[in-house]
Amino acid sequence: MNIENITVLLVESDDILRAVYKKIISKQARNVLVATDGEEGFLKYKSSAPDLIITDIKIPVINGIDMVRKIRRTDKNTRVIMMSAFVDAKYFIQAIETGVKGFLTKPIDSEKLAKLLKEQIHEIVLERKIKEEELLRRKAEAAREKSDTILQVLSEITALFFQQGISDDNINYALKLLGKSTQASRLYIFKKHSYNNKTVVSQVYEWVSNGISSQLNNKSLKNLPVDSEAIKRWISILQSDNLVSGNVETDFPDIEKQILEEQDIKSLLVIPIFVEDEWWGFIGLDECEQIRQWSEVEKNALRLVAANIGAAFYRKKVEYQLISLNADLENRVKERTKELEIEVSERKRAEILLRESEEKYRLIFENANDGILLTDKQGKIIMLNPRMIDILGLMPRQIIGLPFCNFIDKDFRDRAKPVLLMEHNGSESATVDVVITHNKNKQKHWLELKPTEISWDSDRAFLIFISDITLRKKAIEELNTLNLHLENRVQEEVHKVEQQQQLLIQKSKLESMGELAAGLAHEINQPLGGLSMGLDNILYKLNENELTDDYLTSKLEVFFNDIERIRNIINHVRVFSRDQQNIQKEDVNIQKIIENAVSLISNQFKSENILLNLIPGNNQLTIHANPYRIEQVLLNLLSNARYAVNKKATLLTNDGNYQKKITIKVDSKEKTMIMVVEDNGIGMDEKVLCKIFDPFFSTKDSESGTGIGLSISYGIIKESNGKIIAQSVPGKGTTMAVELPII
Repeated sequence: MNIENITVLLVESDDILRAVYKKIISKQARNVLVATDGEEGFLKYKSSAPDLIITDIKIPVINGIDMVRKIRRTDKNTRVIMMSAFVDAKYFIQAIETGVKGFLTKPIDSEKLAKLLKEQIHEIVLERKIKEEELLRRKAEAAREKSDTILQVLSEITALFFQQGISDDNINYALKLLGKSTQASRLYIFKKHSYNNKTVVSQVYEWVSNGISSQLNNKSLKNLPVDSEAIKRWISILQSDNLVSGNVETDFPDIEKQILEEQDIKSLLVIPIFVEDEWWGFIGLDECEQIRQWSEVEKNALRLVAANIGAAFYRKKVEYQLISLNADLENRVKERTKELEIEVSERKRAEILLRESEEKYRLIFENANDGILLTDKQGKIIMLNPRMIDILGLMPRQIIGLPFCNFIDKDFRDRAKPVLLMEHNGSESATVDVVITHNKNKQKHWLELKPTEISWDSDRAFLIFISDITLRKKAIEELNTLNLHLENRVQEEVHKVEQQQQLLIQKSKLESMGELAAGLAHEINQPLGGLSMGLDNILYKLNENELTDDYLTSKLEVFFNDIERIRNIINHVRVFSRDQQNIQKEDVNIQKIIENAVSLISNQFKSENILLNLIPGNNQLTIHANPYRIEQVLLNLLSNARYAVNKKATLLTNDGNYQKKITIKVDSKEKTMIMVVEDNGIGMDEKVLCKIFDPFFSTKDSESGTGIGLSISYGIIKESNGKIIAQSVPGKGTTMAVELPII
């Protein structure tokens, strides 16, 4: 048997029993606390917050029930198992009122205790797992929300770079957006350059949050040689396209730690920047207020930012080259006088081609923020942007000229090809999700492909926009798993509630039988008395030689009728009192139900001088329900009415004119049967009336009722597609109306 890591508090005054119970509990629970009285038990509860409390009722200082009530004032959810050597209903009811999970009668069977303990520990472990799963779900949702925020910022930064180009203002604005979205203390960019014939790195851009000191003018961060001990390790890692991250206190050498601590850095994350496959520098995030673990979402987002910055610098470099080329062409045209017209014509043609090329370049890069491909009508790749190089992990020379479907995993090619070539049925544009394998790290990535047909060099071509949706797919899968676990748990809890509801219904029924015991005894004693008297008459006639066949026949007929009456009463009580949960609903006459109920209580009402008035209604009203449960509802209503009129009689001892009266009447309205139980008892005010259907709410003392009768009745009527309505006036009486659909 597994020992679960839970804490159980055992409160028992008897030393021997305490030792025995502790030994049984220790086989299933790792931590067992003991207390000898209620006061000590409450103090240990406050200091240790146990998962489960097992307590005797009769313990010194504070008894077990009072101790649990005291605990319930601060924590209503603590699980409690009660024990008692006194088999008294009031203890059981008080224990139920405190919300116990089990009640054991001493001497306690070790197997029963172990079984009940196992059930409670199992439920505790399940609750813990549900809380842990809920925490994981919330973390996944938070990560997804953070991912969406960062990706939105990334989209804005990408659009900014490709529309306006790279500039100091644009880079500073991008760092500001990214710093706020990642909630970093400091965000910066270092650039590789030459200084005194040495390759060095320097901090060139920076953004800091409120209250964080700027390091942009820190001389120790300028012109750092790449082979210096302070940064040599970083350069090696970054040039291999890997990240530098961690806790400054524990994850960095002393020489690096000294420089970082001077800047108040507690945690950091650094991403390399490459321009045309050459390491250019790096972008970093500092956390100066607390130790921080950088999530994969933040790492991936910074990789995208670094890639876009590298692409922007590359684009700027290309633009400078184009400008230089144009200037060179112009100079050469001026020098070439003999072929002036030809050279001018060529230059104009070059300018036209250049404008067309720039227009196509702008069209491709301004229509999307993720990966972009241009394919011909056969699906072969003509052009791609830098982001596609990162997605595939290949160089352009390894990609251009090949069909894009070759890079898609085989299981997705047949589905993707008609979409990419715009051969699918339906709308003019469509998307498809596929999986590719990264060439370098061999990891699987989910991509969303969005093709658009364009004209390229007077021929049909396709512009494909590609988004990496791997994180979104993983988040959806995790959420689906969590939802499945939660649905299973909800179904289990609903089943338990239904079982508990059935037990309460049966308990209410048995309570009703207890109240009706005196009336049932009278119902049976009456025909028994007739049998006894008839037999005496037969014996007398026999002794006097006056017994005739006709007289004997008439008496026997009466005897059989009385015996049949007793049998019917016993059969009705037997069927009514047993558990009715598996009995199917049936079409039943409401008058028959009323007659059966009245037959059980009529003599009891007569003995208490209660006038039971039956107002006959439509004898043909038929409902579809479990007749014994509807009878249970009626008996509950009559029991409450009986209590109300008797209570009022005790309050009006000097009023000889008060007649205790209860009325049952049946009516119908459209397709609804209305059964009304009306009394002239003490009545209820509005404050009490609004709580009468609450479980365990009762205005009676603990020996007169438990408060579950009306709650159970409400549930039975709801189960039968009906409703129950209460009206009451203090001092005047109460009217309870039950409405059920008519067949």
